[in-house]
This record gives sequence, C-alpha cells and structure tokens, in this order.
Amino acid sequence: MLCALCLSGGVLAAAGSREERAYAAALTQFHDNLFAAAETNLVRFVKNYPKSAKVAEAALFQAQARFQQGHYDAAIALLADTNYLARAKSAGLLDSYADWTAQAQFASGDFLAAARTWLNLTHDYPESPLCLRAVVEAATAYGEAGHWSQVDELLEATNGVFATEQLRDAGNPLVVQGGLLLAQSKNVQQNFAAGRAILEMLAPRQLDLEPRAVSAELWLQNRTGAGDLDGVLVAASNLVAVARLQKNPDRLAAGYAALADTLERQNQLIAATRVWAESLSAEIPPARQQEAVLKIAGLSVAQDNFSNAVAALELFLNQYADGPAAGLARLTLGELHLKKYLTPPADPDELAAAEAALAGLLLNPSGPLAAQAFLDRGWCGWLAGNWTNSLADFGRAAEQFPPGSTNLAVARFKVGDVLFQLDRFDEARTNYQSVLDDFAATPAVAASLGAQALYQIMRANLKQNNVSGAVAANTAMRQLLERFPGSELSDKSLLLTGEGFLDFDQPTNARAVFEQFAGNFPASPLKPEVAFAVARTFEREPNWPAAVTNYQNWLANFPGDDLLPQVKFALAQAEFHAGHEPDAFQLFSDFITEFPTNELAPLAQWWVADHFFRATNFAGGMNFGIAETNYENIFQTAAWKNSPLVYPAQLMAGRAAMARLGFSDATTYFSKLLTDSNCPAEIRLQARFAYAHALMQSEVTDTNKLAAYYQAATNLLSQVGLENPTNETGALAWSEIGDACQQVNDLDAATNAYVQVLGSAAAGAGLRNRAQVGLGMVLEKKAATLPPAGRSALLRMALDNYRDVLYNTAADPFWAKKAGLQALPLMLDLQDGDVDKFFESLERWLPQLTGTLEKKKAALKAARN
Repeated sequence: MLCALCLSGGVLAAAGSREERAYAAALTQFHDNLFAAAETNLVRFVKNYPKSAKVAEAALFQAQARFQQGHYDAAIALLADTNYLARAKSAGLLDSYADWTAQAQFASGDFLAAARTWLNLTHDYPESPLCLRAVVEAATAYGEAGHWSQVDELLEATNGVFATEQLRDAGNPLVVQGGLLLAQSKNVQQNFAAGRAILEMLAPRQLDLEPRAVSAELWLQNRTGAGDLDGVLVAASNLVAVARLQKNPDRLAAGYAALADTLERQNQLIAATRVWAESLSAEIPPARQQEAVLKIAGLSVAQDNFSNAVAALELFLNQYADGPAAGLARLTLGELHLKKYLTPPADPDELAAAEAALAGLLLNPSGPLAAQAFLDRGWCGWLAGNWTNSLADFGRAAEQFPPGSTNLAVARFKVGDVLFQLDRFDEARTNYQSVLDDFAATPAVAASLGAQALYQIMRANLKQNNVSGAVAANTAMRQLLERFPGSELSDKSLLLTGEGFLDFDQPTNARAVFEQFAGNFPASPLKPEVAFAVARTFEREPNWPAAVTNYQNWLANFPGDDLLPQVKFALAQAEFHAGHEPDAFQLFSDFITEFPTNELAPLAQWWVADHFFRATNFAGGMNFGIAETNYENIFQTAAWKNSPLVYPAQLMAGRAAMARLGFSDATTYFSKLLTDSNCPAEIRLQARFAYAHALMQSEVTDTNKLAAYYQAATNLLSQVGLENPTNETGALAWSEIGDACQQVNDLDAATNAYVQVLGSAAAGAGLRNRAQVGLGMVLEKKAATLPPAGRSALLRMALDNYRDVLYNTAADPFWAKKAGLQALPLMLDLQDGDVDKFFESLERWLPQLTGTLEKKKAALKAARN
C-alpha cells in the first residue's frame, strides 16, 4: 500500500503573519516526524484561526499525524467530521480525505471497508489524480481479505481505471504494482498459466529493484505451484540475484532454500548441499542458518557421507564459533558422530568426537539446546558402558526437558535403564513407572515407551530373585497384555515371567503362565521356546516321564526349529533320570554324531564316558578303558578345544586309567595338567592329589623305586599343604602325606603330617578323626620298634587318640569304627578299662558292627579263659 502524504504548499519559512508562522511551525514538526507535537499545534491552529483557508488542510495533516501514531480510529473520526468535510470540499481536498480514511481503515485491519472507501473515491472523484492508486490499493485490500476474485474484477475490467492506464503508460509504477498483484491473485487461485502470462508481460520492462524482487518471488511461487522444477531453479536463482543487490537477507535465504529444496527433489544431493552451505553466512537470519545446518547434515547422511556433513559443520563453526546457529551446529555435529558410531563397524573415535562436540555445547549447561545435548551425551556414555557418566547426563536431561515432552519420557526411561545396569532395580522401577504415570495422556509416549516400561518393570521385579518378585512380574506382565495387546513384547513378557517362576522353583505357576501364552499367542514365533519351557517345568517337579513325553511332542511339532539340539539333549537327560539309561545312551550317542560342533556335544560325550565309567560289561567287569577313551575324545576333538570340559575330561581320563590299574598312563594325564599354564587352578589342585595317589598305587617291586614314588607323591602333596595353609584342602594334603609316610614307615614324617592336620583350624571333624586314628597307628608302629618295657607310654598315647575319636559326639562314623577296632586290642594289652562295657558302648555307637563285635568278644573271652 502506498502511503503518500498529501501536502499542499510547503513550509512557510518566510511567512510574515502570526497565522502563517503558527501553521508553518506545526508543519515543520510534522515533517520532522514529531507527530504528537504536530497534532497538538495543528489542533491549536484550527482553534485559534477557525476562519483560516488552511483549516481543511490542517485537519488533514492532523489526521495523518494520528495515523502515524497508530490512532487509526481517531484519524477516521476526524476525517469524517462534517465541519471539516465542508471546508475540504471548498479546498478541493475531499479525495485526499477519502484516501487517508481508506489508509486508516486498511492499517486497522478493516480491509473490506478500506476497499469500499477507495472505490468510492474513484466513483465520486473520477478526475482525481489519486484514482489509479485508489484502484490498486482497493485491489490490495481485497487481496488481504482473501477476496481474490474481486482483485481480478478490479484489475481486469476492460474500461476500468487500471486497464485504461495500463494501455496508456505500462511502465507506471502503480501499473507495475497492480500487474504484480494480479499475478499474485492468479497464483493464489492456482491459475498458474494466467499468472505466468502476466509475469511474462511484465518481464521486459525496466523494473525498479523492489518490483523486481516481488516479481522474482511471484515467479518462484508460480513455477513451484505448477510443478515446473526447472522453472523453480531459474526463479530461485533470480530471487537470489536480486536479493543480493537489495542486500535483503530474508529474500536471499528464501531463494537459497527454494533452490536447495528443488535440487534435492531432483536428487542432486551434492548440489543441494553446496547451496545450503551458502546459507551458512552471517548475513542470513539465524533461523535460516539453523535450517541450513540441519539440511546439510540430513543430506549428507542421506548420501551415507558423514564426512561431508562433519566437514561442513566444522567449517561453519570455525567461521562462526559464536554465531546464533553455533549451538545447533555443535548439537548436530555430535549427533552425526553418534550416528556414524552406530553404523558398523563401530569406531570408538566417533563416540569420542560426539562427546567432544556435545561438551562444547554444554559449556552453557542451561542453554536452550542443553537438554537435548545432555540426552545425546547420555547415549554416548550408555554405548561406552560408562554407567556413571550416562546416569548423570540422562538425569540432567530429565531435569531440563519441559513437562510432558516426549524427550523427557525418553530421558527418564534411560535413567531407569542405567540404574538397571547398576543393579539398582528398585530405583530403575521407579523411573519406568514415572514414564507410565506421568505420560498416560500422551499417546506418542504410550505408543513408543509404554510397553517397554512395563516390560522393564517386569524384568526388575524378576531381579529380586524370589517368588514375590516373580508374582510382581506376573502383575506387570498382565498390565502389559491388557494395555498393549499388540506389542511385540507381549509374548516375550509371558515367556520371561513363566521362566521366572521356573527359576524360583514354582513349576506349577510357570506352567499356568505358559498355558496362557498358548491361548493368547497361538502364532507367536516364541511358541517353540514356550513348549520347551513347559517340558522343563516337569523336570523341576520332578516328573521325568511327563518331561520325556513333552520333549518328544516338541520334536514332533517343531522339527526344524533352532532349539532342536537343546531339546534333544534335554530329552536324553530326561530319559536317563526316568530310569531309561539304554535309551539315554542311544540319544546322547546320536547327539554327538548329529551335532558335533554344538556347545552341548562335549557334555553329551561326557555323559557317554560317565556311563562307561560306572557301568559293567556283559562279563561283569568294569568298562574303565572304554570310559577313558570317551573322556579322551573330549579333549582330543578339535571342534571342542574351547569347551570348559577339556581339562576336567583329562582329569577323568586319568582316573579311569587308575581304575583299570594303568597307573603309568594315569600319571601321564595328571602331569600334563600340572604343566599346562591354562589349566584352571581347581583342576590343577585335583590333579596333584590324583597324581600323588597314582604314584603311591603304582605296582613296583623295586623297594628303592617305590620309595622314590612315595617321595614324589609327598612332594606333590607338600606343595598343596604349603600353598593352602588356611583351608581344608591344605589339611587334607597333610593327612594324605601322613598316610603315605606311614606306608613307607617314615614314622617321624607321618607324625609331623598328622600334627599339621590337628593344628589346622580349617580341618573338619572327619579330617581330624582321620589324623588322630593315623597318629594312633603311627604311635603303635613306633612302640613296636622299642623293647617291651618301653612300649606302654606310646601305646597309651595311641589309645588316647582312639578314644578321643570314639567319645567325640561329632565323630565321623567310618573313623569311629576304625578307632574302636584299633582300641580293643590295646585295652586288652594295657589292661586299661572295662573291656566288656567298652564292647557294649561300641555296639551302641556302631550297631552295624554288632555281629563282628560279638565274634571278637567271644574270641577274647576264650583267650582269657
């Protein structure tokens, strides 16, 4: 809209009369934009000089002063005053009164009233020089009101003011303005052909810079609406060119955006990226710079070219590190590095770069982008397994996101996830529950996180590792099924809850959950897993026949499922526990052949070896040699070299060799375990004991060689005793050293070994009984080396040790029996105690020996008689 001031005359700087000086002063203030002061002085002028010929003009200037102050209604009221209108008629100013009335109406937003006032001007004052402008302004007002058909009617009227002037002077700025408005009307009404024709008609004219810019905008609008992408590129380029001449940042940004968007639509992604990069300059408005930052990143990602995106953002930050879009650039740069890290193969440097970019943004930890930056950096910590940093960042994000926002729900959920990883399950559950409670009225959160929150609550409940936790998990599972029946987590939640009951020895409850699964999810891909779990519930009862039946049914129903090896292995075990060892043997043997590389294959082989270890052959002999071969298969099969059974199998092969009296072979197995640095400490410890036993049991006729074997055995056992001075393993080693030394009549060494056991706080009752009995036997042997007169002291000490074992309420039954039988002859020889009562006590303590004791009693009685 044109806002030309209607001036007549000019400032009467040299006027001589008081009236003329007053009027000139008011106009000077008006021209100096001192509109309030000008209005005051114009009012005073009219009041002081009511008969002046300048009253109508003064009222008009007063109305314009009100207009410039935004007092549109007051301006309209003044111009409608009948006293002034009468004076204006005489002064020939009625057309100007009408024009400024319309301008005030337009400025106040009453576009239709303004249009009518301007049209009335052209009707009432057809000879006024304001007619052309009034028509154009009326059309503009109709356009502002959305009455585009009336715009067309005004500007296309064949004999109308606009059409007439258009033919007379096509270069008139008002004609150009009207033409541009008519082209806009055609664009708005989607008559792009007509709009293009009007713009083409205007194109050859030498337009001023502003009309050229408007024309470029209309061309861009026209070609965009018509779907002419090539035309859009030309129009956008023209808009960029004229905007540069104008130094108009908004039009320049709009031109770049249109150009880049169109290139993207034509799949010219590299060219589009370059155009957006031109928008990253200080002359572009901050909002448009931010748009460019995001677009560059998005286009580069779309091209799988993270490097270009990163380079563009880093270049921008180098140039405008403190610019208004720098924060968004750092955030986007961090997110790009994060996405790059998530693109296999994961590069830790990308994660570090993401954290560095976000750290730069978080130098202002309360800025407008800080919440998102904390959330992104929380993901960095999460992916790196840095739970402490991740928890802190997710927590800061949760503090800063506005209530009800989706990102706030995500931040709280991730706080829960980190707490879950830290085994802080109660706190984790609280955060998951807050996502459910605080965002119940937010459909987007419920859809994306609701089911997951309930699923995680269920998992946290199961982590209580007790039945009450399983019951709470069951409640969460039922809520999940009710609130999110279509969730992909529903069937998983049922399976997990059922397995929770199974883990806590609640097979009946577990089976009830699994039966619910079968009813709710008959087509679930987890159905084989659930059927497997149902069979396992019968194992826990234990109902082995039912377990066998269910495993057999599983094999019939899911023959090609990935769980097939596990089910076949479980069936073999169930058959064994059901008492069907031949069937189990066949199933385990078949398993080894069918699944030779499965992780369960070594376990199957172990079972077969154990079967032979404990079984007798058809002639009644043991199958230790076959067992040994089967144990060997475990550690000699290349596919099983990483199995945890490799070293235990070598130990068992040695024990099988010992059982078949192949002591030399046994020592070979055991020595290899002792020299293998990768052998677990527990297996190596057992191998030392077994090696010592093998040496001591070796059949050697050469006395010197036998002594050497025993010496080697005691050396092995001594190492164990010295390395384990505070636990029962060390005490056991000393006990066996005592037995070994006693075997070769090294009685002092045997005595010392037994004393080590008795002095050990870690030795249990059984070991102490064994050591005391052993010590008593050593004392008897020592006494036998002395003359008869010197034996009694040692024999009494031996008897005391035997009695200590017998009269100890916690005595081991085996060693109590041994001690009792050793004590009897000593009591007779030493005539120490009532033998008959001792027999009664022995029979009471050891009822299983009653028959034997009665025979001994009779023999002793006969001897005494």
